[in-house]
Amino acid sequence: MVCRRHWLAYAADTVVVIILFILPYAAYRMLGLATSITLTDGLQTLATFFYLTWFLLLWAYFFVAWTNVYLDAWVITDRRIVDIEQTGLFHRSVSDFRIEKIQNIMVKEVGFIAHSFGYGSIIVETAGERIKLEFDLLPNPTKVRDLISECHDKCLARLSTNPDSRDLATGD
Repeated sequence: MVCRRHWLAYAADTVVVIILFILPYAAYRMLGLATSITLTDGLQTLATFFYLTWFLLLWAYFFVAWTNVYLDAWVITDRRIVDIEQTGLFHRSVSDFRIEKIQNIMVKEVGFIAHSFGYGSIIVETAGERIKLEFDLLPNPTKVRDLISECHDKCLARLSTNPDSRDLATGD
């Protein structure tokens, strides 16, 4: 299973970009109505140039923000969980840990909106170097928790019935 952030993570950035896109035009219209200022052709061309430059900067910001949110993912298999975290346009960190090392799985759905839209955070605590792994704005976090618990139980059952697989799991 591949888990990505809830669509509300994209919606928040989209709304901010749309507001920032409309804001200069709305300010120009309101200023023009209040003071009856009209721009000459040269100033109109310059204003259009700056507005299009503003649009290009907003588009670049939106692209970087969308890439950072979309490329954050968890990949859950029957043997491990892979955490892919995109922290910049060209910077990604990937970590993984084995399913049998899981100690605790906690789901947090805080607030009415999170409960209504069905998103929340999932926190997985492991035995090892990286003690806590958290993924925010995850859709259906209880479903993900149940899947991880099921994989964990199957992995522990497999390790208890086949002692040779314990050596393969630890790398010995």
